[in-house]
Amino acid sequence: MRTYTRRMTTTRWWKYVLVVSDGAPGAEVARRAEFDPSAISRWRRGDRPDVASALKFARAYGRNVLEALVEAEVITETEAALHDVQVGVDDLTIIELLEAALNRVR
Repeated sequence: MRTYTRRMTTTRWWKYVLVVSDGAPGAEVARRAEFDPSAISRWRRGDRPDVASALKFARAYGRNVLEALVEAEVITETEAALHDVQVGVDDLTIIELLEAALNRVR
């Protein structure tokens, strides 16, 4: 007789889910984050969440969304630490461009 075991892979994301949810049962995590419980089962088996699911999970537990994206391996820790957004001249309105020029003259 063959016995089948469920594959369980401890990924960075799954460790994060366990820590954030304080080890809550999958059904409870799914209910709180408004997921289908099968998503939690897939994470337990080693699948990573898509971006929307990682964000939804973080928000359901009051966590920083950048932290969740790092743990889901969507972005790196370095990318999450960036605070300056580079804006090109083409992204500015005429008023913003004139205000920036005036500030430099002052």
